[in-house]
Amino acid sequence: MYVRQKVATLQPGTHRSETFDSVPHAADSLSHTPTGTVRVLSDETVLGSDAPTRILVAGAGGGKSTLLRRQLADAAGHWLPHHRPARAGVAVPVLIRATTLAAGPVLPVALATAVTEELGPFGLREPLTADIFSHRPFAHVPWLVMVDGLDEIPQRNDRIALLERLALAAEQQPGVYRFVVTTRPLPVAELSHLGPATAYSELRPFTRSDLRAYARGRFASLPDVKIHINEFMTGLKLSGLEALARTPLIASILCRLYLADPTRPLPEGRTATYRSFVELLYEQNAHKDIRRTHDAAIRALKDQYQIPRDNLAAERAAQGVRDHLPELIDRLAHERINGNTASATEILVSHVPARRPDRVTKSRWQSFLGDLLRPTGLVVQRGDDFVFLHQTLLEFHAARYATRDRQARTELFHEVFPHHRDPVAADAKPPSVEASYLGFLLDGLLEGGDHIATATTWALERLGAHTSTAACRFLTEQTHLRTRLPRATAGHLADFAADTTRDMWDRVYAAWALSRLEGHQDQSAGLLAAFAAETIRYGGVYQVKAAGLLARLDGHRDEAAVLLSAFPTDTALSIDDRVYAAWALAQLDEHTADAVTFLVSFVTDTTLGRDHRVRALTDLSGVEGHTDRVAKAFLAFARDPTLRMEDRVRAAAHLAQLDGHAQDAVGVLTACAMDTTLKAADRMEAAAQLTRLDGHAHDAAGLLVAFAADTTLTVWDRVHAAGYLARLDAHAEDAISLLIAFATNTELEVWDRLEAALTLIRRTADKRATELFTALATDSTLDSIDRMEAIKYLAKLNLHKRLASDLYATLAADTTLSGTSRVLAAVSLADLGRNKAQAVQLLTALSTDTELSDGVRRFASRVLFSLRVTR
Repeated sequence: MYVRQKVATLQPGTHRSETFDSVPHAADSLSHTPTGTVRVLSDETVLGSDAPTRILVAGAGGGKSTLLRRQLADAAGHWLPHHRPARAGVAVPVLIRATTLAAGPVLPVALATAVTEELGPFGLREPLTADIFSHRPFAHVPWLVMVDGLDEIPQRNDRIALLERLALAAEQQPGVYRFVVTTRPLPVAELSHLGPATAYSELRPFTRSDLRAYARGRFASLPDVKIHINEFMTGLKLSGLEALARTPLIASILCRLYLADPTRPLPEGRTATYRSFVELLYEQNAHKDIRRTHDAAIRALKDQYQIPRDNLAAERAAQGVRDHLPELIDRLAHERINGNTASATEILVSHVPARRPDRVTKSRWQSFLGDLLRPTGLVVQRGDDFVFLHQTLLEFHAARYATRDRQARTELFHEVFPHHRDPVAADAKPPSVEASYLGFLLDGLLEGGDHIATATTWALERLGAHTSTAACRFLTEQTHLRTRLPRATAGHLADFAADTTRDMWDRVYAAWALSRLEGHQDQSAGLLAAFAAETIRYGGVYQVKAAGLLARLDGHRDEAAVLLSAFPTDTALSIDDRVYAAWALAQLDEHTADAVTFLVSFVTDTTLGRDHRVRALTDLSGVEGHTDRVAKAFLAFARDPTLRMEDRVRAAAHLAQLDGHAQDAVGVLTACAMDTTLKAADRMEAAAQLTRLDGHAHDAAGLLVAFAADTTLTVWDRVHAAGYLARLDAHAEDAISLLIAFATNTELEVWDRLEAALTLIRRTADKRATELFTALATDSTLDSIDRMEAIKYLAKLNLHKRLASDLYATLAADTTLSGTSRVLAAVSLADLGRNKAQAVQLLTALSTDTELSDGVRRFASRVLFSLRVTR
């Protein structure tokens, strides 16, 4: 059962947040600084986006990996021979874990290895080659490389290095790769290394209706489904898990627990939920007779040894592993979360219960360990290794190992709270452990009712009593994770919310966190309502946010709606806050009509700034229903000549998604493309958007052909029109002919001819492209500086670095060129880094060539010296 989640567009550096369930710990944390909208996720969002790179953020269990695998499956269906999409820009997805990619320095090699390992169990007969992933999978179609779990790379520098590699690949080979990177929240300073063209999105938690829809699908086999859904939702409320269940992974686990025994109360808290889930897996394993599977594995191992002593030793060792398997899985998780990258079987072998008997070969023993791990349901095989089903499942098991007995819990306590012995320590800081994992650890420390639990309670209370911002944010986040915090936490959160000296964002979110504690929802609502009503004291942004959060509390939606309905027309507020209030109102089903009215007014208000209208437009695109009113606003926006074409095109794209209004979008895009009063670039942008609308690629192609033939346009614009045309499979050959004609037309400016050749290389895999560019770059009748500049752009395309190197070397050796140009060509060759020795050889020859002037020889000598110093 899959329920599509929603996506919030993010913009680092602002404080606007639609993510009600996230906590703004710091202004530099991407997941806590979203702006824009929430809209239903579609293939267009992740697979069809033109963004060369995209960051997709969600918290622990937020549905990131599931989304990627779902998109992978959907795209595979699209690419079946009879279902290949006609629209341009569709990519072929390939999934790879971030940890795998970080360990493989060469992207195509890492992709080939990952996909081979993924497909091996499904009958792949021979390994895929790196060459497959070095080029486009089809003409004009890129790979969509979906990199899952950036946050699972433990070292910050390693994460940054990977992002920089991806950014470079996206820049150098835009026609070959696009990237989607998923991660838990990370600082913007890290994620910005993916480059300025990166699109940022956040995968939002389930709404209440999403959760009901998901439960309906999971309970479809039960009689009286509606009764079970209501029982389930009631059980969530009674157990305090309603908010946590909006996390897709938790929702999945809780549905499985309910299905296993609808009469059993749901567990309370996150750790209890995971514990019940793991226990259920073991129960189901017993039902599936996993013991018989394990017995068969033990028997197969021991039967390979005929000497009784060896046979018995193998059997005893194997039986010992089976008896200790749950503890070994916990130990495996603990090793993995602490950075051990060895294979699962290698990690297990290093510990006593799984130690290999002397007479058993390494390969047989590791194969046996794999046979035990495979059917547990806790780990899955990836190639020759095993990985946990989910990062949070790994965290749960790692925390179980870290808190496995009194000694371990004692050691962990001292590690987590190093200042517990110092009653006056001024630097009482929250533990420096990732929040999700820390929640499991704290739950483990607080269980048992012993002196460690007492000491942990005291340490948390002391931390809560501390007035630091870090303490406030720590308690707020752990409360949202449903960690078993001391009862005094409610008082601390209330104090944080009431503290007028504290940052207002922290106060709002402390009040919101208070609603997560049993018996404190009304207190939370009172604080949020007060924040929302205090116009002068707190400021509009906090008012609106507090009202939006209030709307999430049962019994207070009407109160919040009254507040939110007043904000969009309140001119004392900033327009950004007013637009946000309208969006928040749209999240209340019974008030959608009013929200649409407000958003439409913002979209069509020409006195507003461009950014605010665009924001309202995007917000409006996420509202379901009221199609005709929304379409009218989109159409007016798309026709507004005072706006940028990129914004008008965006409005037309939204319009095309509305039932019955695709033709309106086609009309406005066609009108823009044919409007000779517009800039050529704007006209082509409209035509390019038309190519993306199903069934209209041919119409757009006609416009692009006309642009390319229009002599009233600059050659540069005509070349780019042919470049857009090359993206359409059915018209690629026409585009190639046009670009070749431009490149070989000796009456054109040299740079126009070179740009045509470069466009041909970027847009097609046709070998004529490289032949043509080579001919132009080595044509001695053309200006050498222009030729070298064109080669520089060629060198940015990773697939053509070797060609660029060869061309630079050819120019450096060309005696018909000036000495200075030859030295510059050799310098450019050295800068590429591929053939530095050849560059040194060429510069040495130039520095001693008596046919050249003294100045040129000295220039070559200086460059040669600097190269040798840096070698």
